[in-house]
Amino acid sequence: MWRRILWPEFQVLWFNSVLNRSSEWGTHSIHWYFTSALPRSMIVAYPLCMVGALLDRRIVPYMFPVFLFVVLYSKLPHKELRFIIGSIPMFNVSASLTASRLYNNRKKAGWNLLFILMLGAFLVSLGYSTVTFMASYNNYPGGYALKALHEADSSVKEKMVHIDAFTAMSGVSRFCENEYPWRYSKEEEIPIEEFEKRNFTYLLNEHRSIGGYQCLFAVDGFSRVKLTPQIPPLSLVKEPKVFAHGNTRDPDILSLSWPGCP
Repeated sequence: MWRRILWPEFQVLWFNSVLNRSSEWGTHSIHWYFTSALPRSMIVAYPLCMVGALLDRRIVPYMFPVFLFVVLYSKLPHKELRFIIGSIPMFNVSASLTASRLYNNRKKAGWNLLFILMLGAFLVSLGYSTVTFMASYNNYPGGYALKALHEADSSVKEKMVHIDAFTAMSGVSRFCENEYPWRYSKEEEIPIEEFEKRNFTYLLNEHRSIGGYQCLFAVDGFSRVKLTPQIPPLSLVKEPKVFAHGNTRDPDILSLSWPGCP
């Protein structure tokens, strides 16, 4: 039974251990899960879960293996929240113990102030979650760019699309790809001046201008949050993130109607 539960996680652990022998992509410091990923994903529940372990020791035997699980994954240089996402429910259980204790003692002196602070923190967490949800929705310009490219060119002529690392990490996956006549390349570390010598039909990358190619359109992505004197007081600032380029040696591409780049 335990083997069936733990095997997928150990499989991911093994895969990333092998991956990081030849790649430095996505590397973070050893404490990143505890000082960045978990605080940003749990928000107010993160400090509450630590207090819960002190208030009710019965939760410790359940939290301890989950804590060791995150520590084990912290040894890997390549870190992503999805690798340890399964630990969050147990941490939330511990946080709920703190919330329950504050609620049950809310009418006592001292505790009532802590209870009010907790309610305020929950409201802040709700606002933060709303903003990050909207930011996440606009954080996949690569996927939107590839979809727009597919919709713009419906010819049966074979087309080769090069996708750079940034575009691939911002929404492009195998599920976004179409069948023939579309073909795709994710070859890395190609110098920008080398593209002019290649026979790619389209390029999807983070460069606004590339020799031998015309910028056809750009897709905006999330950039930052800006304070505004209105309700809601926060707004998302977006800017061009992914640019689609067409080979200038292919007249069929230039004959299509493209919106152009800003």
